[in-house]
Amino acid sequence: QRTSEREALLKARFGSVILDEAHKARRKGGVGPEKHHPNNLLEFMRQIGPRTRHLLLGTATPIQTEVYELWDLMSILASGAEFVHGRPHLGDWANWERALPRVKGEECPRDHKEAWEWLRNPLPPAAEHHLIAQLREGLRLESRTFFCDRGYADLAYLDQEALAEATYPGFFAEHNPVVRHTVLRKRRALEEAGLLEKIDVSIHPMEGRTYEGVAFNGLGLLTNHAFDVAYEHVERFTEALGKRQKGVGFLRSLMLQRICSSFASGISTAKKMLAHDEVDPDDEDSAVLKEVSSDLTPDERSFLEVVVAELSRPEARDPKLQALLAMLLHNRTEGKTWLEHGCIVFSQYYDTASWVASQLASALPGEPVAVYAGVGKSRLYDGPESSSVEREAIKAAVKHREIRLVVATDAACEGLNLQTLGTLINVDLPWNPSRLEQRLGRIKRFGQARRSVDMLNLVYQGTRDQVVYQALSRRLRDAFDLFGSLPDTIEDDWIESVEALEAELDRYRHLRDEARNAFELKYSGSADPHENRWELCSRVLSRADVTERMSRPW
Repeated sequence: QRTSEREALLKARFGSVILDEAHKARRKGGVGPEKHHPNNLLEFMRQIGPRTRHLLLGTATPIQTEVYELWDLMSILASGAEFVHGRPHLGDWANWERALPRVKGEECPRDHKEAWEWLRNPLPPAAEHHLIAQLREGLRLESRTFFCDRGYADLAYLDQEALAEATYPGFFAEHNPVVRHTVLRKRRALEEAGLLEKIDVSIHPMEGRTYEGVAFNGLGLLTNHAFDVAYEHVERFTEALGKRQKGVGFLRSLMLQRICSSFASGISTAKKMLAHDEVDPDDEDSAVLKEVSSDLTPDERSFLEVVVAELSRPEARDPKLQALLAMLLHNRTEGKTWLEHGCIVFSQYYDTASWVASQLASALPGEPVAVYAGVGKSRLYDGPESSSVEREAIKAAVKHREIRLVVATDAACEGLNLQTLGTLINVDLPWNPSRLEQRLGRIKRFGQARRSVDMLNLVYQGTRDQVVYQALSRRLRDAFDLFGSLPDTIEDDWIESVEALEAELDRYRHLRDEARNAFELKYSGSADPHENRWELCSRVLSRADVTERMSRPW
């Protein structure tokens, strides 16, 4: 926020600035003309950049939904430092759309001249590659000079010929600002290096396995007539809307995801649109829903009214609740029920999370159930009673094993350690594979007592959710790298059939496998779990020692 503290910080100079959870410095998003403008934190960090000597950004999710978010973080490092992206307006490394094909190794310079344009701004350190060392020596450039103003025609003949190496596939995939200024540590690499103890994941439901008290048909839950009718009318609603408005694919995905979350979410979404509710700042979809619902036709309203009526019927029992209770109470791993191991239940939507928590608390008398959600929305349920509670209190209670059942929205995907819980249930499926990995990271972390944790994914049979999950299920065990073995989001027009979605996902995997993993080439083998074990130090460092150590280049 624009406070007096912020203004005071912007007047100071710093030796070192460290920003944790750096992905929160991002664009505003949402809808409207300002959606691509920097948020307050990103704007602040770009101003801090030129005022600090050393800048470190820490994040487990540099890319949340769009690749340009990584470039936004890089822009912070580049503030006042031309060795990151080069001199502004004289090169293309700061332009993510132009640079990304080079970084991924999908495009190569057409000739020596183009290679020089990409290489000279910024000019990498000599130690990075023998070609760069040769060019720096021939041009007599000092080690702290990162821009060369001499064009290709001004280079010596031997230097021009040497640039052939920079036109080969993979050269710029290994030698670019992203790789140069990003230290990537994937969990699998840390486990293989012995820096983290390996934690396996058992993903449920498993094909061919039966689960006591749960009616799975393949990977999906059997539904009932009321849900099938409501789901059909959501599709008819989006079809009707598409006849008079362009670009409703996003809304179609949004509506289908919300009704596939829970019956409660389907009812709430339809009611909000019928009432043209105000925008909820904690609901990233609410602005879109409000905009679309401003001028509904009578037919469109009737489709939404059917959704509310069908899902509100007494016989319209949500099979996800029965599945939750059965998995928590009756299905055992390592001799314990999932509830005894402790469980976190995730949903994208507060409507679903609140409904799940209240239903579980009613069905499990004496078992406290916490809802971990946005600011002011976290609650603690005890039977039919509930009370508001601070998120920090929930964290403390889980840590001390006073609470073993937590229902969370994706607000809990960041900065929350729940290693005392041993199981996870996704009550709905985000069409964003990296978000699933974020959820799993809440329990798959240092201090987890179990060597193999359990994850259950719930989807309704015959829905778009089942199509997405069927395509994702065999890929979920793969570790996501920086650009992902899977796309950041699943596009609506891919989901016409399982075959179409499988083909799109395989296309992404093929492109990813073709590109060399420059991060692994650069950093593999550089971490020694037995090196620099500070807890074994017998000497206390003096201030001079610290200064000398921190002043060494990376």
